[in-house]
Amino acid sequence: MDNFFNPQLSNLQTQLQQIQSLIGKTPPIMSSQPVSAPAQSIAFVDGIAGAREYLKKLPANSSAAVFDNAEAIFYTLSTDANGIAAPIKVGRFTLEDAPDQGDGTITRQDLDAFKQEIREALAALTPKTRKKEAIEE
Repeated sequence: MDNFFNPQLSNLQTQLQQIQSLIGKTPPIMSSQPVSAPAQSIAFVDGIAGAREYLKKLPANSSAAVFDNAEAIFYTLSTDANGIAAPIKVGRFTLEDAPDQGDGTITRQDLDAFKQEIREALAALTPKTRKKEAIEE
């Protein structure tokens, strides 16, 4: 039997894994599809001269953003399909601390309270409850 990729099944497995990790009951599910994260790196250069040297090593038909070691400056570098360099663009930015978002964890008590809220909301939507409310009125 041939293995095939079912995006809906994969999506459901991912959602189940997230719910289970919140509850903390089972280990994560291993996906049958390989996950490939893009390689990311930040390059630092010494001024515009360093940016020019970095640009010389840039392959054809590519682009990069490099940051200055000494100042809050970045340089955007690019080459065309023939490897000819485009003019270097310079940008300035300010560094700020990101707002504190907490660690994103919830307690078992928070989860139980949330489950109770869902149960109450679902109970309010059932036909028996609506009939009961109509009789009481």
